[in-house]
Amino acid sequence: MSLSTMRTRAALGFSLVEVLITLAITTIGLLGAAKMQAVAIANTQIARSRSLIALQAQSLAAAMHGNRSFWAAGLAPASFSVSGTTVTDGTGTLNHAPRDCRARLCSPAELAAYDVGAWAAEMNAHFPSYSATVNCSVQTTTPVACTVTTTWQESYLAYNQTTAARPARQTATQSLTLHVQP
Repeated sequence: MSLSTMRTRAALGFSLVEVLITLAITTIGLLGAAKMQAVAIANTQIARSRSLIALQAQSLAAAMHGNRSFWAAGLAPASFSVSGTTVTDGTGTLNHAPRDCRARLCSPAELAAYDVGAWAAEMNAHFPSYSATVNCSVQTTTPVACTVTTTWQESYLAYNQTTAARPARQTATQSLTLHVQP
């Protein structure tokens, strides 16, 4: 075997090793890029949920502003809670079956019950595990103020081996509080 033949075989073998190393590095890089994309999509979903919760809370605030003769006049219950489509109100003002105020003229209390019921149905459609509590100061000597606190469950994606060792679906309870002065 000549010296040039041995050099050619050595060069071919060396090129094959280089190709295998390059493939391994490229594969690791592509797996890392896929993981980053999965994390970005998961974080986008979390941001979407938080934005929708904030918009829904603002929607209830807008309904309160639109019905000042109920909310700002001190007629609102001091506290009520909403979970799913169920409204729990100690005074019974908001938790009865609301009438459709789009089709007929409603009193301020009926309109408030309708607005809260519609809000609860919309929240339940998008966030079935949500709950909300509304606390209002009903003293008419000072401006009426309400606090809308919404809680929901968020799911997280495992970012590394430590978080991957935890249960498959990681969730955390989040909350958003909105202060409203109807």
